[in-house]
Amino acid sequence: MSMDTANTAPRLPSIAVVGWTTIIASAVLIVVDIMSLLSYTMLDTLDLNQTLPLVSQYVPQSMKKVMDLYRYSRWWTGYGLVFFGFVLVAGVQFVRLRAWGRKALEIASWIGLINAVIDSALSYLMWKNMQDTLAMVLQGLGGGQYSYINPLGFLTIVVGFFLWMIPSLAMIVYLRRPAVRQAAGLK
Repeated sequence: MSMDTANTAPRLPSIAVVGWTTIIASAVLIVVDIMSLLSYTMLDTLDLNQTLPLVSQYVPQSMKKVMDLYRYSRWWTGYGLVFFGFVLVAGVQFVRLRAWGRKALEIASWIGLINAVIDSALSYLMWKNMQDTLAMVLQGLGGGQYSYINPLGFLTIVVGFFLWMIPSLAMIVYLRRPAVRQAAGLK
């Protein structure tokens, strides 16, 4: 038996599948974040305090909060570019069976769990203030029922939470498997 066979790990097809899925998903989310950042310039034109100060006094306070939160989410989107850029590079290195690629993906997965909480909280604050604004507008128009919007927005936030949590947890479990550690640590 030669020394080379003692140091070879089993070839795991799942490494290519997980790695390429991570690469593609990261690339798509980077494009989405870039498009979101471009849309923020359009929102800046709606800053009524700057463009129409007389009109801004009639805008409900909850709408002003929505605009402030939306501006804050620009930082979250910028962070997303950095985060998914890191995940993209880590995914490429994981596919190349580099040990640091596996470790970087595990770190990114743990950060993903934290992202789930932050993203959900930010989304909830925006949604809640939008609901308050909508209620004010509908009351000003003589009432109206807007409860059909409430469950849809909240459901979207819950789904978004699980879209962060489930892949992050699954990735942590997968990356900690001994066979994956061995296969991804040879180069």
